[in-house]
Amino acid sequence: MTNFSRSKVAVLVPQVISVVFHPLIIAPLTFGMIFFSNLYKTSKMWEYFIISIAATLLAPIIHVSLMKKQGKTSGLDVPEREMRKSPFISGIISYLIALFIFWMLKAPEPALVLMWAYAFNSTVATLITHYWKISIHGMAVGGPTAALGYALSSNFYLLLLALPLIVYSRVSLKAHTPMQVIAGFALGFIFTISHFKILMPL
Repeated sequence: MTNFSRSKVAVLVPQVISVVFHPLIIAPLTFGMIFFSNLYKTSKMWEYFIISIAATLLAPIIHVSLMKKQGKTSGLDVPEREMRKSPFISGIISYLIALFIFWMLKAPEPALVLMWAYAFNSTVATLITHYWKISIHGMAVGGPTAALGYALSSNFYLLLLALPLIVYSRVSLKAHTPMQVIAGFALGFIFTISHFKILMPL
């Protein structure tokens, strides 16, 4: 392999990992796995899934796209720490609206707890981001790992092994320090598993 090819791979691999574990992909995928699992599948599963997509994918994309159009951020991940507060607050609002709709439609309990966890975790992230650029990629994988491991199967706890990949990706892309990614993953996991143990005891 030539030096040019190696350099291309060195750049491409962390980018691919970052996209695979992107919060906007992981969130709707996690809700989809809950709604379409044999444990929680209902006749309204598509309705629930569409609501989760609107809250965790469409709303954030629209908000960040508007920010980018106005020149307030340079990318979808909002790399500027001081500009992250606005999309976080917008996300919290969309999560709470989705939570209320889920409650009205009697969505499966794990979806209610997880949507609440997203709102709570995002609130914590908003407060931390005022002082420190905690990794949302980390939180976005740590939380779903806890949710799927608790609500569906303990096999999903194996996703903890993805942490080194996420650290490698985000640090290689100069988006975060190792500690910012590890802290994000740990807080996402701990807060989410705590919500499930309190609100949905086995």
